Amino acid sequence: MVSSRKRKWVTAITITATLACGLWLFNGCNVFSPLAADSQKDLTYQGLILRGNDAINNKDYAAAESYFADAMLMNHKGSEAFLYRSKALMSKHKIDYNTLNIEFNSRRNKDGKGKKGVPFIDSNTTLFSIDSIYYPVAQSVENLEHIIRKSNDSIKLENGYALPPDGDTASDGRISEGVARLDLGLLEAVKGMLGPLDLDGDNHISSSCGKNICPDLNPICKATSAYKSKCKDGENSEIISFENFKQLTRSLDINNISSKDVRARNVSSNPNDINSFLDKMEKPIAGSNFNLDSVTGAMDQHNESKLSGNLTEIVTNIKDLSFFLAYMHYNDGKDNDFDVSSSTGTGSPMIWHDYDREHGIHWNYDEDSTLFLSYLTGSRGEAVNAGHPIHRYVHPDLYVKFSESEWKKRAVSADTSKNSRANLMRKHCRVVVDSLIEGGIITAAFKLNLSSTICDSFSTIIKPGTTHPNRSDWIDGTYGIDEEMVDEHDNDYDGIQDEDARNAKGMDDDDDAMINVSMIGTMPARMFWNDATGHLNACPDIDTDIPMAAAPLQKQNCIGALENRILLAMQAVAGKTFATSSDTINVASDTLDAYYSPFTDEGANKNCLDDFNKLPNDYKLAIGISSNRNAIIKSACHFKHIWIKGMPPRSEWTSGVLGIDEEIPDGVDNDGDGWTDEDVK
Repeated sequence: MVSSRKRKWVTAITITATLACGLWLFNGCNVFSPLAADSQKDLTYQGLILRGNDAINNKDYAAAESYFADAMLMNHKGSEAFLYRSKALMSKHKIDYNTLNIEFNSRRNKDGKGKKGVPFIDSNTTLFSIDSIYYPVAQSVENLEHIIRKSNDSIKLENGYALPPDGDTASDGRISEGVARLDLGLLEAVKGMLGPLDLDGDNHISSSCGKNICPDLNPICKATSAYKSKCKDGENSEIISFENFKQLTRSLDINNISSKDVRARNVSSNPNDINSFLDKMEKPIAGSNFNLDSVTGAMDQHNESKLSGNLTEIVTNIKDLSFFLAYMHYNDGKDNDFDVSSSTGTGSPMIWHDYDREHGIHWNYDEDSTLFLSYLTGSRGEAVNAGHPIHRYVHPDLYVKFSESEWKKRAVSADTSKNSRANLMRKHCRVVVDSLIEGGIITAAFKLNLSSTICDSFSTIIKPGTTHPNRSDWIDGTYGIDEEMVDEHDNDYDGIQDEDARNAKGMDDDDDAMINVSMIGTMPARMFWNDATGHLNACPDIDTDIPMAAAPLQKQNCIGALENRILLAMQAVAGKTFATSSDTINVASDTLDAYYSPFTDEGANKNCLDDFNKLPNDYKLAIGISSNRNAIIKSACHFKHIWIKGMPPRSEWTSGVLGIDEEIPDGVDNDGDGWTDEDVK
């Protein structure tokens, strides 16, 4: 599979088999019986190896793979069968080292002419084509691991992972560990990239998730926890996961990863699914680094430094992707983005409320009219937020410098790659500085000074022991431990936009509650609602006196629902009125902006447009709109799911603040915010 040895491996099989043939007399083999057998099932182990070798010479890779697979079953200690089957599989699917190298090179986009996204996956990739890559890779990893596993020792990998011993390892010594490790190192890296798509662990990405758990996919078996824990969306789970992965990585530049290109929301509409998706990347990548590290020196000694460098670059790309996505772990209580003020990485989650709704952690509301007044022109006040470059400039005493021991205590400080935590902070700091509108104190010279003195020197990490102001968005907890919800905003200016949460459980994690600065120091009340009889549509209805519409329109009268925003947008276009049981509101007042909070940025919100794509096809057919490029959908997506009209008198919403309902993951998007992680009934 690796180019420098690919031409030699068929010859190597022949030599190995011939040498082994000389030992047959001592093993009780008859020199004629393996080749004279009437059928494949009657061949001995060495006969299967020879037949497989003959099939390889005839370029019949499917037959060769079958012979070697039978040999594996016959002799689990036969290392050659495990290696040769892997190579036959790769040849059968037309994958070799050059295939991988060319694909990765095209995605690195070094000359600006390459492709976006991850190798082998783009908008046109089918389930069949990606399985044709993943299956031979995943199966080969399994085969090669069987060669290197010892019977008693657990192989320690990085990041706390280990490869447990295999009591029936392929230990006949015919294939050296070094040969297996080189191929394994590369293939494990590719498996690490694609492995999260294999939900049921059968080494396939397929249209029928869980056939290895429920072979006949009968309803009783599919109702068990063993099946549902792997295939949460039923048989289509891996199809859905694959489509989500395409959305997650479609804008990615693997050579220059940026948080604006990776949106964790595309992993799943349920953030609780995110962690398992990301975790599936880490173990194979840890194994990849271990195995390639063990053979790099040997390759260099044999003048294979170019090959060694190319392999390392491929693995580095995937490792960077894995580390970057790991920042997005949800609600695990860990400092995933390494921004905690304590270098131990421990502390209670930070609780804060975005009272002014500008997606930053306002450090002190009392500073607005004094110290920061000259910095606010054209910037909506972001300069007063924790982590902002100007806030670091005004309060350098609050922040940890990259040169200080407090930063160097962190394991990530040793990473100097282009996508290291320090470089991500520096890069994002410069982006923020470049976007500052010039005027008054904000001059070109001042911005240059910010970039050189602040971006290069100061992290966004608050020094340990710092006490936050009383009038601040920050309410409680340890600054930095804030991985509770993915909201797609870089709230603390640390270069990672998908890892923060405003609040702990029971608060406004999904940005759907109407809170304001006057509520500082209070805990907003949770929303309570009842899914009334006759309105069992899993969402808070606006008016229970109005009969619930028949499916698929049953959610168009729900507070926050995209279907309700679309209805209002359609009525405005059609000039229709919106009727309730007690009155008829003129279309002039019954508009989207009368009921919902607008997005501050220009254009339709991308999350909202994506949410329309996920709506049932029968709903789209009923409203006569199939594309999110439609003007009505774009109009609806100019507005958030946040209801601003006040509590309707005949609504299922009974008390509390609309949206603060993150308590019970019920798998239903009750308030139309695009997530299925919360509701209180």
